[in-house]
Amino acid sequence: MHWLNRNISPSVGELMQEKTRKNAATSWPIALILAVIASILLIVLFGYSSYDVDGFRLGLGVSPSLNGKTELCIPPFGEITASTHKTPVKLRVVLERIYPNEISQVAIGVNDQKELVRKVEAEAKKAIKQFIFRLLVLAAVGGAAGAAISPRKRGYKVLAGALVGVICAGTIIAGTYISYDVYAFKQPRYSGALSAAPWATEALAKRLSDIKTFRKEIKDIAGNVGHFYSKIDSWHPIKKSTIKILHVSDIHNNPAAVDLIRRVVEDFDIDVIVDTGDITDFGTPLETKLIEGLSSLPIPYVYVAGNHDSSETVSLMKKMKNVIVLDGKEIDIKGIKILGFSDPSSGTYDVRADTKAIDALNKTVRKMLLGGQEGPLILAVHNPRAANGLIGKVPIILVGHTHKARLIDKGGCIIDNAGTTGAAGIRTFKTQEGVPYTLSILQIDRSQKRLVAVDSLEVVGAEQEFRLQRDLIKGKTVSETELGNVKNLEW
Repeated sequence: MHWLNRNISPSVGELMQEKTRKNAATSWPIALILAVIASILLIVLFGYSSYDVDGFRLGLGVSPSLNGKTELCIPPFGEITASTHKTPVKLRVVLERIYPNEISQVAIGVNDQKELVRKVEAEAKKAIKQFIFRLLVLAAVGGAAGAAISPRKRGYKVLAGALVGVICAGTIIAGTYISYDVYAFKQPRYSGALSAAPWATEALAKRLSDIKTFRKEIKDIAGNVGHFYSKIDSWHPIKKSTIKILHVSDIHNNPAAVDLIRRVVEDFDIDVIVDTGDITDFGTPLETKLIEGLSSLPIPYVYVAGNHDSSETVSLMKKMKNVIVLDGKEIDIKGIKILGFSDPSSGTYDVRADTKAIDALNKTVRKMLLGGQEGPLILAVHNPRAANGLIGKVPIILVGHTHKARLIDKGGCIIDNAGTTGAAGIRTFKTQEGVPYTLSILQIDRSQKRLVAVDSLEVVGAEQEFRLQRDLIKGKTVSETELGNVKNLEW
């Protein structure tokens, strides 16, 4: 019977073959699992890459997430996050750098949202395709590496691992693309400094479309204003020897305001422009490109920074040959002495007005005005609070900040608030529609160095509605009730 038992019992070779088959069967799932894990790990570790898109350097990355979302990171302001897709990944887009020379042509030439989209869309698609290709390559390499470290590795198993990695990554990419909802950014979450401006994303698009219409009408508006301006001159004649100072403020990134300023300078023979700040909204390099048109103005442009301007804004203004930046110093232009101070917040990216710092600035201004020497004719500051208690210390005070044009005479001191020459910029849509473009022209007697009239201009949107008023300054002291009792014209 021993021979029978030997024939029935499996041989050692057969047992080894059976064990091999079992190990091979179990090694395949392990290889595939390792391939998936390795492909994901490689994408997370090395998937982030940078791309140049029309003057921007954008960083793109992806990582696992319980909820599908897109995160836009704008250093140093913060992040904007929205739930944009259903796949379990987080897409991260980082604004790494801005190239001013490249973006200037794009920013200055933009008239509406469609034009902006067309300029950026082509380059953005190229960057996205390159990023997807990079992810698929990393997935293939990771899948192959994961399968290679599995038990009983074989060449075909490595190839299968690479294929699994590509299929896994491709499935997630396809699912993200199919389920992606760009309109989710209508209800985003903000962090950092951006939490102070949740209105900016939608308002900017709406503002750009409105700017195009208004810019087309600037020529007609300025022409009509010029026609009525000549009538005001005939009713209330002013000596031709007067110096005309155009007071503007709070442009807030609105290129149409620059067009309006240029037309007024040309048509009304302006000698000097004084800007009491807030050319930008956050003072970023991109924003400052929108106001580079000021450099082409043919007359001196005196500027004090507002709380929305930054050190980058001031640096750009200093580079313009026609711009004079004032911050605690006095200048003499055409015999008119002007003293100006930047807003204390202008050196930072924090747009909130610092009341304590403004009160400290007020004390500094007081000391300078009480220095004993002949004081300036004009004081220019951004926030009216910085001019508190200075009645009688200086004849003319120019301010902005409040976005409400106002002309006040107290004790012979004329306080002119230019309102918002940019119609509050994109912030028009945060508060209310129809905020007017406002500016004023101060006419100063050249020989007596005395303000004789203030012409206030108000333009409402693209409907060509405007209001022009001349306030005559009679003598050295005029009551508040007298100021404004002169004729004005409306169209």
